[in-house]
Amino acid sequence: MANQVADYQVTGVVLEDGTIPCLRAQRPGRLGDGPSTVTVWVLGPTARVAWAAARARIAAFASVRGPEGVAAWLEAGIGERDQRAVIWVSADVAVTGTLASPSLELDMPGRLRALAAAARGAHMFHEQGQLHAAICPQVIAVCEDGRSVLGPPTLADGKRLLAQVGYPPVACVDPQLLRGNGGRWSDIWALGATAYQVVSGSPPYQGLDDVPVVQALSRQLQVPGPGLAQLPERVSDVVSRCLALDPAERPRTAVEVAERLEEAASQW
Repeated sequence: MANQVADYQVTGVVLEDGTIPCLRAQRPGRLGDGPSTVTVWVLGPTARVAWAAARARIAAFASVRGPEGVAAWLEAGIGERDQRAVIWVSADVAVTGTLASPSLELDMPGRLRALAAAARGAHMFHEQGQLHAAICPQVIAVCEDGRSVLGPPTLADGKRLLAQVGYPPVACVDPQLLRGNGGRWSDIWALGATAYQVVSGSPPYQGLDDVPVVQALSRQLQVPGPGLAQLPERVSDVVSRCLALDPAERPRTAVEVAERLEEAASQW
């Protein structure tokens, strides 16, 4: 484990799966008073995305503020990790795990509520004209204070996914977004894919992460939809609607998805 990113002293690894590393770090003294522990996400190598474009994308994302599902972002920059120049962002939260963390101690109702909080956070972005475009288990974080927040977005603009820097996993990406037709319906698809994975333990379309994007799109469009029989009825309906290939058949807002997930959690 590299023990530093920029001047953030890394104290622990929350998630290191090759997709989007999530690290706990000490708050640098130059940031002034605040919680001693913060979180740093490493978004990817600078070789894949120009810093100017990444900074504009991060700034738009960080401008969104709300009471639920959204982290308080501190700053972003370029640093070195594992002898590579990388883009990183930091947040004023102490993350203990993500929905992809094997060690996360959270029962299924708690996981569904965490996903619902992320859905409400996504809705805030949508209402301010922002598309997250990277919703997956790896970026839904659970904090020490009990909150759940949505981690950073892809650095692509939401319509050119081929410019992404290694995340989200292709198996959690809306086929419409792979085609270059991204919108809030794409985040809703990703919420459904994430819910499927959280409940079943595997992504709705397996074996896609190591194949080219065009091949992944072809497979998603040609193979039968994911089997929902293994999901409890209380979640299978909302997941099936989110994963509809036609965006018009999906829930209209992420809030609707959040409400259904919260209902499922209360009945678990």
